[in-house]
Amino acid sequence: MVSDLIFTGDRLAPFSQIRISPFNTALFYGESLFETLPVYYGKPLFLQEHLARLEKGCRFLDWPIPPGKTFEKAVRLFAGQTGGHFAIRFCLVQEVDPPANPRRFSKKKPRLFAVIRPLRHHPESFIPPLGRAGVSPWTVPSPGSVPGEFKWIFYMMIRHDFRKHPEWDEMLRLNEKGYAVDGGSSAPLWAADDVVYAPPLSQGGLESVTRLKVLELCRALRIPVKEKAWKPSDVLKRGELFFAGSGVGIQAITHLMGKRLKGSNTLALRLWQHYRSWALTNEKY
Repeated sequence: MVSDLIFTGDRLAPFSQIRISPFNTALFYGESLFETLPVYYGKPLFLQEHLARLEKGCRFLDWPIPPGKTFEKAVRLFAGQTGGHFAIRFCLVQEVDPPANPRRFSKKKPRLFAVIRPLRHHPESFIPPLGRAGVSPWTVPSPGSVPGEFKWIFYMMIRHDFRKHPEWDEMLRLNEKGYAVDGGSSAPLWAADDVVYAPPLSQGGLESVTRLKVLELCRALRIPVKEKAWKPSDVLKRGELFFAGSGVGIQAITHLMGKRLKGSNTLALRLWQHYRSWALTNEKY
């Protein structure tokens, strides 16, 4: 099965055949980088933008990044195994020489691993994926606490919330003032009064590639976009809530905190039609 394969070095191999040194930064320090993007009919969507964000992470950690052709080869090999659509996750981890020490660093190139999983949406579907969202009880750190291109620092809390709430498909993560900053695995967007409101990245949210592309799409369609802080209570009063991310494309939310939203998801449906055309035909907006 393709899901039992992993890319490392320059080949695909079963998990059971992969060996990695126990002296690696992920094991000892939780230090690794990952990037997930969708692949439709063997073609990765927004690959260069995702690699640019991954390169930012490497610069932050003072790691040399593997050449882009290595990532392209991983996509090509997995695409050769399956003709359908999938999400590919790249993960970089660096092996260090023993003994492990938090002040011991290496200039080695990090090892690249890649695995695939099914998408949470299908680009040929007429309607976007629908879901329910909750609100995380964990407060997002203040702006400047972490680099904007990273989300791995928060993944322990995100995974904790999804364990506690299996009924959630997504979540809103708020700051100390109760404003939405980010989502669990995708970026939240609220549409009301014919305007799309995006939480300002200055609040500490992830620099999401898909969020950026969806906002570009809105502007191309002459849909006003404003980076403005908003609260879950605003969403419950009016408008529609949707999330933009690699795994879902655009996900329309029907319920927030167990309450059915009043919006009809009309805008999410419209954006989804253009997004999937973009994804399948590389049409430019």
